[in-house]
Amino acid sequence: MTPENLILLGNNKLNRINEHIPLNDPILRDLLARLPRNFNLKNFKEIKNYNHLDGSAEIHMQAFLQIVAETVFHYPNIYVSEKTIKPIIYKRPFVIVGSPGCLANVKSLGFKTFDAYWDESYDTMVDPEKRILAIMEIIKFICKKSIAELQELCYDMKDILEYNFNFYYTKLEKLELLRFDQACFNNLNLRYTI
Repeated sequence: MTPENLILLGNNKLNRINEHIPLNDPILRDLLARLPRNFNLKNFKEIKNYNHLDGSAEIHMQAFLQIVAETVFHYPNIYVSEKTIKPIIYKRPFVIVGSPGCLANVKSLGFKTFDAYWDESYDTMVDPEKRILAIMEIIKFICKKSIAELQELCYDMKDILEYNFNFYYTKLEKLELLRFDQACFNNLNLRYTI
């Protein structure tokens, strides 16, 4: 697919990408216009079973660091979804681009994180701009490493990666069911004491 096929000028004079998404940003339009003519964009929908755990392993295993873009970022409540579980299942280190406290919430569930390898104080930053800049520093730190250094780092993290994987598959479900059972009991107990 060529850049000319990606950017179409419609009747309303709005530039579009992939024939669906309006493209108003002049910097992005310029970037796409400068792509080589033989450049092909891959759409994740083209990759078989990307949204299913059994088909996306290849994609996840190609990267050292998983950048988890959680459902919310600039939001007062903590929200952790299945997106955070994917790197755990694929035994990959991760950073969470989410609301403040997401990483602490993941730790409170029983998972281990990577504070021995980089600064995870981004999770405590309420200011969204400071938080995203701190996350970008971690990404820059990783990007400066050679493949050999990343392999060594991954080997060094092996215990954490294995622990998280095993914890997810053996203990988390039981713990969550116990918490749910306790919450139900507490809720019913309150009703009977009134």
